[in-house]
Amino acid sequence: MTENEGFERAYRYCTAAEHCRSEVKAMLERHQTDEVSICHILDQLEKEKYIDEKRYARAFVHDKLFFARWGRIRISYALRQKRIPEEIIEEAISSIDQDDYEAVLSDLADSFRRSVKGSTDYERNMYLMKRICSRGFEPSLVFKFLRLSDSPDNQ
Repeated sequence: MTENEGFERAYRYCTAAEHCRSEVKAMLERHQTDEVSICHILDQLEKEKYIDEKRYARAFVHDKLFFARWGRIRISYALRQKRIPEEIIEEAISSIDQDDYEAVLSDLADSFRRSVKGSTDYERNMYLMKRICSRGFEPSLVFKFLRLSDSPDNQ
């Protein structure tokens, strides 16, 4: 594929949805674009603001928290896989409002609690802990939340 064709394809790809640099690069590599052209195309797309890693990271964090109900750990890991710089990841993760984060955690715990099978509170809480932590929520926060939700004041 020529550089102009690659740019047009990447332009359409970026206007359809928010993408990071590594996703656009992977798409161009799948279409057999040479490495030099890929670098020129990516630089041009960044210059014209079709690719913006900070904007992408903020949108990714928002979507994964509120739609996929992922925690900070899993979101950070996914952004690292997409080769987003660490300082951008930290900035995007720190933009999460703690109240919203805990509301998502609470909602997730409530939905998992419906399917809990266990004869003791300990078994039920361990099941919930495992399920919620697998979504990328911090174990210390999950533990604190489960202890609070089991307290007699909340029953």
